[in-house]
Amino acid sequence: MNQLNSKKRLLASLFKRTGLNAILAAVQNRAFGPHARVINYHDISSEMLESFEQQLRYFRQRYLNVGRSELDRILRGDWKEGRPGLVITFDDGLRSHAEYAAPLLEKHGFTGWFFVPTKFVDAPAGEQRDFATQHSIAALARDDERLAMTWDEIRDLDARGHVIGSHTLHHARLGSGFNSEALEAEIVVSKKELEGQLRHEVDVFCWVGGEESSYSQAAASGIRQAGYRLSFMTNNFPIRAGDDALQIQRTNIEAWYPDEILEFQLNGLLDILYAPKRRRVNRLTG
Repeated sequence: MNQLNSKKRLLASLFKRTGLNAILAAVQNRAFGPHARVINYHDISSEMLESFEQQLRYFRQRYLNVGRSELDRILRGDWKEGRPGLVITFDDGLRSHAEYAAPLLEKHGFTGWFFVPTKFVDAPAGEQRDFATQHSIAALARDDERLAMTWDEIRDLDARGHVIGSHTLHHARLGSGFNSEALEAEIVVSKKELEGQLRHEVDVFCWVGGEESSYSQAAASGIRQAGYRLSFMTNNFPIRAGDDALQIQRTNIEAWYPDEILEFQLNGLLDILYAPKRRRVNRLTG
């Protein structure tokens, strides 16, 4: 479990005690109009389930679920709801997403968006820990060897109405060091592998890594040319009508976050702090 910066904990506690989170939430709703927040999770352990379900209850009170059709409505300007929407995404194709996350999402009326690095799923169970280490997948310890979802689990999530998208072949950060062949493999081949397993088009992509160096103009061009219609990044900003569907920004949340950190992550302050980086990434990938 990652340790949060002590200054962030202190600031988050201050915002909660003083009611600033509620004030900022009201300001967001007025300033942005109809919009959705997009959040992303990574691995979840059995010890985090109580915290995760508490987060889902919090979301249920403040947001409306956004699946694929609802996101299309938001982008078209057809979202007329009184509350903001929430897109809940999960990175890395981890076993816990099928085992723990999906049942709780369904219990509370949410759609999951699951982004899968296909070669991680293909790896035999006994090799998945090495794959995760070599490709910077933060997989938590388990009692047995399997860390990734199986293709049967992914097909089942798809059949139950959740959204499956590409997270490259190898969980690869697509910065400037990739040649055209490598980019095509990570972007195009991963799409074809998912489509072969699911037997329908897959037009959702998620970049790996939130660092500025994880993005490149060449990869952005490859994503567009491959036929993806939605592409997710991690640079903190809501999504609204008319926004670029290939530059959907997310905010990181983890299942173990206490309530003051959860509220702080979503209060809009990060939108301001990330603005310079977000503008640079959007110029690069637009």
